[in-house]
Amino acid sequence: MKSKTEKLIYQKRNRFCTVISLLIFLLSVSFSGYTQQLHFDFNNTPVSEALLKVARTAKLRIAFDAGNLERFSVTKTIDSDRIEEVLAEVLEGTDYISGYKHNTWLIIKSIPDARRERTEKKRISGVVYDETSGERLPYASIYIWDNNQFLPASVDGTFTASVKNIPQSYFQVKYLGYQTFDSIVDITQINDVLLFGLRQQPQNITTIDIEGDNLEMLKYGDEAGHFTFNPRRFTDLPNYGEPDIFRALQYLPGISAQENSSQLNIRGSSADQNLVKFDGFTLYNLDHFFGVFSAINPNVIKDIQVYKGGFDACYGERVSGIVDITGKSGNKSKTEIYGGINLISGNLTAEIPISKKLTLVTAARRAYSDLYSSWLTDAILADKFGQSFAPREGDNEIKPEFYFSDFNTKLTWAPNDNENISFSVYGAKDYLNSSNASYRDSVLIDTDDKNKWGNYGMGLSWKKQYGTRYFTNLQFGYSGYYNKYNNTTTVQGTSPGADMLHNTSDKEDNRLSDFSLSYENTYLLNQSHFFEFGLLSKYNEYKYYKEANNSFIYSELYSGAMLYTAYFQDKMSLSKKLIIKPGIRLNYFDNTNRFYFEPRFSATYNFSKEFLVKLATGRYYQFLNKSSSEQTFGYNRDFWVIANGDMNPVVSSNHFIVGASIEKEKFFFDLEAYYKTMDGLQEYLFFDNPDNRPGRENIIHDIIDPNLSKFVSGKGEAYGIDFLAKYTNTKFTSWVAYSLSKSTRNFSEINNGEDIPAIFDQTHELKWTNLYDLNKWNFSTLMIYNTGHPYIKTTSKNEIFNTVREYERLPDYFRVDFSLNYNFNIKKVNIKPGLSVLNIFNTENYLDVYVRNFNIDGIPVNETTLVKAQELTFNFFVNFRF
Repeated sequence: MKSKTEKLIYQKRNRFCTVISLLIFLLSVSFSGYTQQLHFDFNNTPVSEALLKVARTAKLRIAFDAGNLERFSVTKTIDSDRIEEVLAEVLEGTDYISGYKHNTWLIIKSIPDARRERTEKKRISGVVYDETSGERLPYASIYIWDNNQFLPASVDGTFTASVKNIPQSYFQVKYLGYQTFDSIVDITQINDVLLFGLRQQPQNITTIDIEGDNLEMLKYGDEAGHFTFNPRRFTDLPNYGEPDIFRALQYLPGISAQENSSQLNIRGSSADQNLVKFDGFTLYNLDHFFGVFSAINPNVIKDIQVYKGGFDACYGERVSGIVDITGKSGNKSKTEIYGGINLISGNLTAEIPISKKLTLVTAARRAYSDLYSSWLTDAILADKFGQSFAPREGDNEIKPEFYFSDFNTKLTWAPNDNENISFSVYGAKDYLNSSNASYRDSVLIDTDDKNKWGNYGMGLSWKKQYGTRYFTNLQFGYSGYYNKYNNTTTVQGTSPGADMLHNTSDKEDNRLSDFSLSYENTYLLNQSHFFEFGLLSKYNEYKYYKEANNSFIYSELYSGAMLYTAYFQDKMSLSKKLIIKPGIRLNYFDNTNRFYFEPRFSATYNFSKEFLVKLATGRYYQFLNKSSSEQTFGYNRDFWVIANGDMNPVVSSNHFIVGASIEKEKFFFDLEAYYKTMDGLQEYLFFDNPDNRPGRENIIHDIIDPNLSKFVSGKGEAYGIDFLAKYTNTKFTSWVAYSLSKSTRNFSEINNGEDIPAIFDQTHELKWTNLYDLNKWNFSTLMIYNTGHPYIKTTSKNEIFNTVREYERLPDYFRVDFSLNYNFNIKKVNIKPGLSVLNIFNTENYLDVYVRNFNIDGIPVNETTLVKAQELTFNFFVNFRF
């Protein structure tokens, strides 16, 4: 007879195979195409309209100057199966010709040979922005095809280049979520800054129309481990009503999907080993409401850059990954107000142009669950708490109370095209009351459990471009995190003759502050050398206090430290195909009075336009990290500490990444293999005080053996393969993400030094995401399958204070979600109602296990609580904009 776990796995695998077969069929239908003989009848049709019709009929990219070509007209019938003949017929009688370059048919003016001969170099600079709102577009991609040159824009949307001084140079500007902008630029006539606005005629640029742009949500960079995510499409993914940026990132390979957390476990590392920056300051907590939402309002996000490892020398302070978020600077043209409401929370955002150069963005969110608890709120709370492996009378049932809120405000002043000053403020807080009572084995366990935590930050930034070579970014940041936890438990015997009373108390206070100042620079020496260098200083301060069992204080820790950093890297083009990026980062940490040297190196080799290989390696250090603990209940079970080189070591890691990408028309494939080592990992072990017995509550703190509770240090390693297959067209985008990985830890004081699995270790993970647009409707599906995470089944201490643990794994996890929404306007108000159906097959999944061990007068009492995943859940939401 099969066990319950085996039945769950069998059912999930059957459903998994069914969904895979259905999705493969639907996807194969989407890939079908056709060929045709081209036939056109034009009667006094403007050439611009004729070209537009040709582009749509033949499903081709055709770039042309619509403003000039509408002056000409064409009257003729054209029959041909060759596009070059069709274009020649349409353009007959004009001074324009066609040419096929870079997967695009270009309609350009015929230039006399005398002007073609001019090839000396000229230095140019420009800005990429949203033509409607005036928002600068950070990290936009600029391709100068005649130079075979790729330029990434800065965080402020600026760029600089040395190009051929020719009359017709083909520029292609891309930014995720925007229509590709193609332009023919006369370099010989440029004297001012180039302004690239989407589908708008900016200064000094001949604009042209493009047909056939794809529905983009995800873009992989040429560098190993780097990609960009489109924040504009968050709302179209299945969710609990609030679009969530970090949950969306979990749908990609190498980032574990976790229903109960928005934290990012990247390639076998803990979430605290990722640096999350927002407008220049660091964020230390990413969760709202048990991870259902992230702590960042998606309405204020303009750009997200993610590095899964092997990142540049300009990034440091963490040993796993980087998430660099740029907030919106606001609409320069008109006031916009938008937001939404769902069954858990509401949000509101306003973009206000105070003047032509000064803009304001402000936003706020709040859950109203403390005022009104919807059925969705109750369902989530019921699943997060109070389920056990084998339900029986007296099992623990928790009905927690909670709410969360956050706000953002950003003021931006742009005195000119080359300068930008901004001030950003952020705050978030959560409140959770998990008080409960339960009966177990003739024992009453009454718990008063309250937790408050929050995040805050502010950043001041001054960005300026000097001429065409030099760009600077001066930033000041202040941020912090706090977690205050109080738990008082009374254990009362209820059976006859068992008149016992035992009190336990846990009080925890963890506070962290971060002050930073940085001066970052980019300098273009020539086409072959692009320098980045900078100076940074940071001061961190933390406090950790934990009191337990009313008998002694486990920890009362306080520390502060300064970190000084300098970095330099050179992006070197050794040939048209090979680009390397060597870099160094040097840190001085005053808590250890030591220098830490971090060499970095990455390389990209383009075998062709469709195929490239990439590699990256480097050494990384982390001076501030979270220590996990054996506190086995409560939401925040880890706490921040600052390294001191002794009790709290500096964490270090070595990264080795190699991969390849293939892009062919609408298909994209990416494969990366990685291996990384980690040293200086920590846990905090709590050993029971042998004198902690009833009647000994007033024992003096100083006589407790200091070896009973302590930090232990160890090492670890993680390795695996990440694979992504993506298909994109104008209405449909789909990607499959698969990860095969292993992550282990090793502590001499745990299991006698044997390797133990990392809590976030996951062998297999498969995710399939689909988005489809049909007129005003948006549809999306999401499938997640992964093998279960390990958890600690039992833990004990031997006579030499060595911790002995037994690990088991949760059952495999499988879920399919579906979402749809509809866009319509009532006068000038855009309204977008939607429905998300989560776990559409109602699969039984489990997320985590809480285990509590009580020692009552020498009698062990065990309490096990299983955290169950969400069952079939419906959520309704309405978003609006005016």
